[in-house]
Amino acid sequence: MDDARDAIFAEYEGNNAPPPILNLINPAGWSGVAIPERSWKVKDYIPDRQATLLTGKGAAGKSLVSQQQATCIALGLPFLGVETVQTNALYITCEDDADELHRRQVAICANLGVDIEDLDGKLFLLSLQGEMGNELATFDHDGRMHIAPRYQQVQKACEDHGIGFAVLDNTAHLFTGNENDRHQVASFINLCNRLAIAIDGAVVIVGHPNKAGDSYSGSTAWENQVRSRLFMEIPMDDDGNCPDPDARVMRREKSNYAQRGGDLNFMWFKGSFVLPDAVPEEQKIDTAAIAKASRENDLFMVCLAKATEQKRAVSHVNGINYAPRIFAHMPQAKGVKEMDMRAAMERLLSLGKIELEANLWKGSNRHWKVGIKATNDVRQPPSENGGNACANPAPTPCADPRQPLSQVIENTAPTPRCADPLVLRTEEGEPLTGSPPSSEDWKSNPILNPLAEARRNDAPEPPPWLDEAPPIDETDPYFGGCDEQD
Repeated sequence: MDDARDAIFAEYEGNNAPPPILNLINPAGWSGVAIPERSWKVKDYIPDRQATLLTGKGAAGKSLVSQQQATCIALGLPFLGVETVQTNALYITCEDDADELHRRQVAICANLGVDIEDLDGKLFLLSLQGEMGNELATFDHDGRMHIAPRYQQVQKACEDHGIGFAVLDNTAHLFTGNENDRHQVASFINLCNRLAIAIDGAVVIVGHPNKAGDSYSGSTAWENQVRSRLFMEIPMDDDGNCPDPDARVMRREKSNYAQRGGDLNFMWFKGSFVLPDAVPEEQKIDTAAIAKASRENDLFMVCLAKATEQKRAVSHVNGINYAPRIFAHMPQAKGVKEMDMRAAMERLLSLGKIELEANLWKGSNRHWKVGIKATNDVRQPPSENGGNACANPAPTPCADPRQPLSQVIENTAPTPRCADPLVLRTEEGEPLTGSPPSSEDWKSNPILNPLAEARRNDAPEPPPWLDEAPPIDETDPYFGGCDEQD
């Protein structure tokens, strides 16, 4: 490699031909000459003889909007209400196949109200998906840029077909240098400017933002070297929610030749982008109202979870623990009013997301607190006796020793069980029947011993239920019964 590099330098140094003379400009020669009007392909957005960088978050629709730009410029039609200058156009993609381009083009033409035949000889599409060697330039180990064959092919195609507008989609495939290397980025942008000058038109480079949320990825040279940079995204509200998933906005993040800003608002409709007024009223969905209701539902559930965590029982009944009023004053509500919380409560109840007058947890008096509970969260806060993992609590043993034995079994069995457990069944699927266990046959009784074999249908009936609980001693946790207040 060292020998090869030395040979290159030797060849360069051995070339004694003088470099070309620099084309200096004498400003005095402009005396009396009319000032040339600035030319655009898309008025105030895409200038001529320059490379424009278009970035945006994933799924915002950068590829679709670029193909639509090329279509409008090819036909001389306004691009989303903005004036364009007609010229033959080329859209190059490295990520979509011809079928996807076909689907997009049909939708674009339908919304523009033109026939696809009208594009004959005016719009050209190129899919490089799956192709190798899509880079427009390469960089050696010294950082010097070398024009690649793909660039030469693109420039030749533009010259052969009179193309004055070209979209390069996208930098991840066409730029193989280090995006954080300022010199390499500047060289690549300059190469794209060279293409714009060669076709006497405009070039749009499609890129991506970075993970940190910046509107472009890599060196600041991406920002500094271009004279126009556009950013496209789905509008979000202050809380990071998307009020309308079909809405889009394109901003002039940088514009040396026009006022910065100038948001261009439009919407996705039937496969392409249109101005909001172009969507028929009967097909418009009040997505803002839907998004508002969804946000209020979410905040109601957040407040409910916080209240449950704090063991604050809230109710649907208008009173001291009225949920909408309490939630509206919680910081988790983020300013949502009481009336909106009330509407959210009704929606969530209708959707089955919450239930009313549900058992929540046991208080210090061992009575259950009732109130609103989320139906998708069956976990209960710990109660005074250790809590219960079931939706319906098991009954507390009573001091009356003549109470049915099943209640005592329910709370003293080694395996935790719910108050309304599934009925034990035989292998044939029939429910078990018979008497309660006794101190003599508990090993064979499936109620006390889940491992016991199910009774045969022809087995004799067991003795009737005992009137008294089984004997207990002082080591039993329920020795002495419950407190009198229970």
